Order: sequence, then C-alpha cells, then structure tokens
Amino acid sequence: MITRFGFAPRKAGFTVAQFQDHWRDRHGPVIGVLPGLRRYWQNHAVDVPLPWPGFDACSEMDADDVAGFDTAFSHPHYLGAGQADERRFVDRSGGGAVLTARVAGSSPEVPAGVRLLTVMRAAPGVATGDLATALATPGRGGAATAVEAFVRLPELPGIVDAVEALWFPDTDAALAHVGSGEAQVDRRALSGLVAATERVVAAVHVVALPQLRV
Repeated sequence: MITRFGFAPRKAGFTVAQFQDHWRDRHGPVIGVLPGLRRYWQNHAVDVPLPWPGFDACSEMDADDVAGFDTAFSHPHYLGAGQADERRFVDRSGGGAVLTARVAGSSPEVPAGVRLLTVMRAAPGVATGDLATALATPGRGGAATAVEAFVRLPELPGIVDAVEALWFPDTDAALAHVGSGEAQVDRRALSGLVAATERVVAAVHVVALPQLRV
C-alpha cells in the first residue's frame, strides 16, 4: 500500500473556515470517487498557537501502488471536475505532494481525537532508509495513544521526505507533548537526519469512497 500526502494553501479571499468547509463538503466528494483509492482522509488543521505550516490542506490517500495513483490523477473525472474545483479554493502556485511508504503504526478504522502531524525535510545526503529507521524506533511519541510514520518512496521526488502522525485524545494533550521532554528526546534522535520540520494539529475527516460512476 502506498500513501500520498498532498499539501495545499488556500486561495486568497478564503478564511480558514470557508476553505475547510469547501474542502470537506464539496471537494471531498468530487475526489473521493476517483478509481483506485483505498482510503481518503482530510487532515483539517485545528486553531492552535502554532506557526502556519505553509499549507491549509493536508490530504492523505492510500492506493495499492504507484500505478493506482497514476490512474486516479489521469482519470477524466479528475482532469475535469477535480481540477476545476481545485481552482475555486486552492492556491495552485504553492503546495505539492509526496508518495510514501508506511514505516510505523497503522491507521484506526474510526479516527478519534486529534493528530499532531510533523512534516519533515531530510538533511542533504540523508537516505530515506535512515529516516525510516529513526522514525520506526519503539518508544517515540511520549504520551501519544498511537504513532504512525511515513517516508518518501526513494525512487520518486516529493515536496517533503517524511511525515510523523501522533494521536492524542484532544488538542491540549497534543500541545502538551510539543513542549515535553519526550518530544525533545524524539527531536534529538533526528539530529543530523532532518533539516526542517513543520507541525500542525489536525482533526481527521474521513471521505467515503463510493464506486466511480462518471
């Protein structure tokens, strides 16, 4: 299974709430019917005192393989209705995507609570395998109820190199972790491997995946 993370800033004139409403209620159903998708989650940023990470949407999709995503995003439905809707609310001059392999944890069938997402860019010369080893080390995440980690497929370029998702019961618990000693230990374990990080606390919206009928 391959996981694709997509990152996009909102179009000028949209508030965060307006952007998230459109993404959830209008765009989600348009994209959710693409062939080959096995999972489609929208990570909706929660209003917390963290710096803006450079994106307003973080989509998360599973397909059986890279060819599955090639099929989905070359389908006439995406090239027509999908891209037309993106132009309505997404600033297409920024953002990007990455195809990843899961190296730790598993996705719950019914998401609950919030996720602390840490998006990482590798230091120069660092192989994705080295990131995978560090992120799969048992004990990461402190008081997180679950830990997931993904690294970029080494044969493909991507806007980032790794994503770590820590699950917490609520926003307060997620923010408490950011300043905790456990988080400091986790960051130090990535010293020399990671050049930059961005963080966002997000609530997951699960998009239904009906059979494509277009």
